[in-house]
Amino acid sequence: MEWVKRINDVIDYIEANLDSEISYDIIAEISACSIYNFQRMFSYIANKPLSEYIRNRRLTIAAFDIMNSKENIIDIAAKYGYASHDSFTRAFQKFHGVLPSKVRSEVTMLKSCPKISFQIIIRGDSYMNFQIEQWPAFTVSGIMNRVKTSEAFRVVPQIWENAGRDGTMEQLFHLWRKADLRPVGLLGISAKGQWGNAEEMSYHLGVTTYVDMPDCKKVETPDHMVEFQLPPATWAIFEANGSLPEAVQTIYKKFYTEWLPNSGYELADLPVIECYLQNDRQEVWIAVKSQENG
Repeated sequence: MEWVKRINDVIDYIEANLDSEISYDIIAEISACSIYNFQRMFSYIANKPLSEYIRNRRLTIAAFDIMNSKENIIDIAAKYGYASHDSFTRAFQKFHGVLPSKVRSEVTMLKSCPKISFQIIIRGDSYMNFQIEQWPAFTVSGIMNRVKTSEAFRVVPQIWENAGRDGTMEQLFHLWRKADLRPVGLLGISAKGQWGNAEEMSYHLGVTTYVDMPDCKKVETPDHMVEFQLPPATWAIFEANGSLPEAVQTIYKKFYTEWLPNSGYELADLPVIECYLQNDRQEVWIAVKSQENG
């Protein structure tokens, strides 16, 4: 399937450039989705972050270079993206458990990270409740945080914790009671700008305050909050009920490994939306487009 082929094409691109620059812009182009969406997808399929996979592959190949060549270790370090001998030595020892110099002077046990290859596995052991819906443009009001893309999975939970402590969560609940529009609930939205802006992303905590449909009255955005607009799109909307964060994480993993490869859809270049309701009820909104029309 085209979607699986694109992921494997990304892996081939990474493999061909382990000893040179790996461009996240090119990864986004090959995968036909934003770099943030691809990183999220990769982490749920491979059970490790994309950056960790690239680092481990480079350290694996670097070990073979040290064993099988007379090239200076500092030159090998530079080839695989390390600015100094010390930074390479620390990373090498952390991954392999030995100093790079020991590889040439002693018989050592090394670690290998193999090249990943993706294929479809049909499991069918559980159900996913979802609907496909054409939804008009809508506005979200809330707070926005700039986040380094590489640190998003660590930083985003901290953003929610801070919102609970500094009163932001209470203000959002107040806004939700006034609006109560779909996508409903407290929203977490990961937005990344254009493909060329891969270093940073924005993470929004907010509430839907306007939907572009007849008779919808816009709820005014408080002065200290910002607005974020999303265009009309096709959304795959999944129930993610249960305890957090496991319930939402399970949906993502099943979406990327089971639902998407067999759906006839591919990812649209729009943010992912998590809707947090009450009593362990959640929804995940993922924008998609038909492969035939993509």
